[in-house]
Amino acid sequence: MYGTGLLKGMAITLKYFLSRKITVQYPEQMPELQERFRGRLYLEFEKCIVCGMCTKACPNGVLSLEDARDENTKKKKLISYTIDHQYCMFCNLCVENCPGNCLHFNHDFELTQFNRPDIKDVYHRPPEMDQVSPQASTPGSGDANEPEPGITEAALKKQKKMDALMTALDKNPVKVLSRYVDGEEDAQILADIVQADRGKAEKLVELMADDQDKARKVAVAFVNKEKKQRQSQTEGGEKREHE
Repeated sequence: MYGTGLLKGMAITLKYFLSRKITVQYPEQMPELQERFRGRLYLEFEKCIVCGMCTKACPNGVLSLEDARDENTKKKKLISYTIDHQYCMFCNLCVENCPGNCLHFNHDFELTQFNRPDIKDVYHRPPEMDQVSPQASTPGSGDANEPEPGITEAALKKQKKMDALMTALDKNPVKVLSRYVDGEEDAQILADIVQADRGKAEKLVELMADDQDKARKVAVAFVNKEKKQRQSQTEGGEKREHE
């Protein structure tokens, strides 16, 4: 029949004409982005422990940092941190490998600049981070009970690592714990356990800082015990229903 194609075309046109409008009038109207959308990468400077894991994980060399040795604590401190967005492919490897949970993606997708070098973000060390607390003890005070420098350095390093792990655990427990158990379901179960019992969380964090293999064994033991308890509760409920 002649005109069939024309009628089909008009029907499609009429269908889209009456349907909900999907065109976004950008930039007057900003698009609705999903929660996991990866826009601009940014750094929480105060949380960085200068481990360099992010720079090693980045496949495109997007990240670079400058560090120095603190004269008071003899530890490394972050001086500046550079993110060159023009080479970033938003793979999220830097965020996943950061133990201090200081790298994040936000929803800012407008990264274009008139000059190409301006795409870089350079973070400099805030001056207040180098201010010495008046209550801090001065080295060489002659205290007989002062611990040896080697022991103090090791203890401070361990405590700093534990604090970073605990911060990451509080913010995103499933992501952190998925490295120590098999499967997302087990990671969620372990997350529920450590959120309900702070003592178990501190014990697990201490093991994570000292011995990764032992931390995995303890994590698996926590999960298996919880699974058995849940299974026994489920079976007991089913028996009562049958009775």
